[in-house]
Amino acid sequence: MKALAEFIMAGRLKASLVACLGNLLPFVSPAAVALVTLRKSYADAFIVTLWAVLPLVAMLKVAGDKVSEADGLMVWAALLSVPVVVLSALVLRASASWSRTLLAIIGASILLALAVKVVLAAKLEAVRGVLLEMLKQIGEQEQGISLMFSDLFLAGLLAWAMALMAVVALLLGRWWQALLYNPGGFQKEFHALRMQKGVAMALLAGLSACYLLPQDYFTWGNVLGLPLLLSGIALVHHVVTFAQLGGHWLVIFYFGLILLIGPLSTVLVGLGFLDSMLDLRARFAARKSDS
Repeated sequence: MKALAEFIMAGRLKASLVACLGNLLPFVSPAAVALVTLRKSYADAFIVTLWAVLPLVAMLKVAGDKVSEADGLMVWAALLSVPVVVLSALVLRASASWSRTLLAIIGASILLALAVKVVLAAKLEAVRGVLLEMLKQIGEQEQGISLMFSDLFLAGLLAWAMALMAVVALLLGRWWQALLYNPGGFQKEFHALRMQKGVAMALLAGLSACYLLPQDYFTWGNVLGLPLLLSGIALVHHVVTFAQLGGHWLVIFYFGLILLIGPLSTVLVGLGFLDSMLDLRARFAARKSDS
């Protein structure tokens, strides 16, 4: 990974090459955009961003009907996540604050998804048909699960996909930056990730409201919960390092997160919220110093 980061930072041409060809691998292209935006000039970031979106635009224009509706929506999500990455990288570069950066990510993702809901309404309608057919094939209807997906529901799903892609890409880009210029800095920065009390309360209130409202708003709750989810993950990383438990516990944690993504995500959101209210890291440190 460090060699790839060095290659990206070796020059505009090499960075553009990785941004273009990196679309063949998950998160590589937007992470390259994030790294260049975090470290180099705005002109470099603009050019590398153009090369990152070029293959995606070409796929939408050239492939056309050969791309399925569901795959087409994912291409749109990948395409729109790139400007979200650029914006969030600029916020992180200026503020060095992950809490502000995460708010920028979800704000930009929500606005773009609402714009897509208006501009690409026909695309969302086609995707809804694909999802309904998929759920019917796996027998979800027999389990009493509603199969009605509105445009608002699908737009929220798109916002969540964009926000998640942007978060992962920015984390990877920031990690690369630390490997090259600030060894160990990313770990310290990520372990300290914690939302402010007022922001955490607003996010939890919005998330709860979305879950209590009709199904159309469910996916929007996932978008609002993303900063608290990442805060909970950061707290887990901090505890493992603080207690000197060993890296294998993080492997077990992520394996469990994949298998139990629903219940464990809820627990992590709760941990992120509690940490915002109580500053659990400071309490752990105080208890250790007292002992």
